[in-house]
Amino acid sequence: MSSYIKLSTLEYPRHEGDIRSEYPEITVDQTGATFPCPDTYALVEETPIPEVTDTQTFAELAPVCIDGVWRRVWSVTELTSEELAYRAELKDKLLVREY
Repeated sequence: MSSYIKLSTLEYPRHEGDIRSEYPEITVDQTGATFPCPDTYALVEETPIPEVTDTQTFAELAPVCIDGVWRRVWSVTELTSEELAYRAELKDKLLVREY
């Protein structure tokens, strides 16, 4: 599913239905490759979710415009010792089942 950014407010993610609410002249059959994205919005290019290790996590950031193309951006961070301990505790609880 394509996502868009509203250029005046940087609202993201916006989708075809959100844009149709503002532009009712865009019909439901105009979708995907035939969706006429208004000039007030821009398509956000998908980028792959980053691979992380067992000691990392990722989060999506606000899209950025690079060379005139809006792109999805990710942040990778190391987990804190507290987060790692919590993750280990959850894993232990999931492995112990009472019947």
